[in-house]
Amino acid sequence: MMEPILLAARMQAALLAACHMALVLLTTPLWIGLLRWMATVMEGERRPPDPAAHWRALRRAWRQPGVRSAAGAHVTALAPWLALAAAMGAAILVPSFSLGLPGSDLSDLLVVGGLLEMAFLALLVVAFAAGLPRPGHAGLRVATGGFMLQPVLLLACAILGMCLPDGTLAGLVRQAHVADMNLIRMPLALVAGALVLAGVEEGNGPGARLFSIMLDDLAGPDRAVAQYARDLLAVVWMMLARDLIWPESIVEPDLLAHARIVGPLAWAVVLWGAHMLLACGCVAGMRVFVLSGPRHATWRAGLGLLCAIMAGVLLFAGRGMG
Repeated sequence: MMEPILLAARMQAALLAACHMALVLLTTPLWIGLLRWMATVMEGERRPPDPAAHWRALRRAWRQPGVRSAAGAHVTALAPWLALAAAMGAAILVPSFSLGLPGSDLSDLLVVGGLLEMAFLALLVVAFAAGLPRPGHAGLRVATGGFMLQPVLLLACAILGMCLPDGTLAGLVRQAHVADMNLIRMPLALVAGALVLAGVEEGNGPGARLFSIMLDDLAGPDRAVAQYARDLLAVVWMMLARDLIWPESIVEPDLLAHARIVGPLAWAVVLWGAHMLLACGCVAGMRVFVLSGPRHATWRAGLGLLCAIMAGVLLFAGRGMG
């Protein structure tokens, strides 16, 4: 018979996981809508924010009649949903406001990055499946940019492997609550910047237009799911960067046992929302003021690699002085 303490711990983990996924999935269109609004405001357009606009766009896409090219119908029927499933799997492994979620022992960058790469490749398959020239050409350009950013991800994984106590994000959060983080805080911030540059392709720039062309062969629920999966990818990358920059704001389950539950959780959710809002502003600023122009993918790869190299140099220098 299961002990009451173990049963309570599992119930708490299930409740936290449900709250975590509901928070991430329901707010994803909100963050993408705010990110795009911030980018347009920075480009000089003046209009009030409409947080629900992206939700309405996804709903309109879902309600349209579904269309699939005969050449790739079997693939395009599956690939958007595979991308969504992989993105959701990555989302549940990246802490948002609390630890204690199922699978926290797998929350290292290799597993999370692998799931996000799987979602990215599934969206590329959508572009190539029908054999049409326009979506295929756009998918080829997106794939080229993605391959250029692979060294950034590999270097980031190596650096985080030296920073994280047990190789997981949960271990980093626990260390942040009990130990001094000053030695690795700057390298972690640079790795976070590199991951945002490598993973977040959002805004109103070339990436958004290319992705729209990639989905020319889709309509209805297939198109809506593909768009939502791409939005979720961007949000998970920003969540991952946020966890690396300020892991102390994530609540530990051990703390909940000695305090009132509602207060710490509510404050952690507020902090998560504030950090995500700040992340949207930073990404919009980079897209408008730093990474705009025809050589968008090259700038992203170069700047991301520079951030990752600087993180490694600072980490070794700090340990040498320590």
